[in-house]
Amino acid sequence: MLKIMRTHKFFSVFTLSAITLMITVAFVFWGIGPNDSGTAVQFVAQVEDEGITLEQYWRAYDNEKKRLTDQNTSPEDIDKLNLSDRILTRLIDRKVLRVTAEKAGITVSETELQNAIMNTEYFQRNGVFDKGIYERALKLNRLSPSIYEESLMNDMVIGKMSRLIGEATELTAEEMKIIESIEGGNKEQLSRVFRTSKSNQAVKAYIDSMKRMLDITVNKDLIT
Repeated sequence: MLKIMRTHKFFSVFTLSAITLMITVAFVFWGIGPNDSGTAVQFVAQVEDEGITLEQYWRAYDNEKKRLTDQNTSPEDIDKLNLSDRILTRLIDRKVLRVTAEKAGITVSETELQNAIMNTEYFQRNGVFDKGIYERALKLNRLSPSIYEESLMNDMVIGKMSRLIGEATELTAEEMKIIESIEGGNKEQLSRVFRTSKSNQAVKAYIDSMKRMLDITVNKDLIT
């Protein structure tokens, strides 16, 4: 898919480190990566016909724990977050959006995917996509282009689905009245805050409602 992209020899250690961090964050809740154990695939949860493997769960768990540690979150505070349930819930929620988006016919075209990769700053040199940086970054993270592109496409589909749900929300008359009562130049910012909050609530409500309709199985014994 990326045949038309140019390659360059430049690839600094600093750039490589930045890209590694970006990819790690990007996969916090996908848990993408190869299965090196050689064991049979086990599913910690399944939404309709799409499963969440135990391997994906633990990768997502470890990535999130590392992210929190890098933010200087204490081990005690991390324990209070109940990461096990939070990660599993987040993975299931994302899978619900992915499944329902597919049922609704929401897709991402090859052109959209290609543009997203080419416009990613971490894959650029001097503002231009660098295929060499792209391929080395994925190799460093033990990812093939097909795996990365599949996960990125999933993210984009989920993003489209979330925006579609969020766009259906409107501010109430009471909320509009609150915004209008604010003096100064913060009305637009406050409006965005209200809309973002309502959009997030709408997405959560949608996921919760779809969970009651979809065939979802969870095997928590695998992670306890």
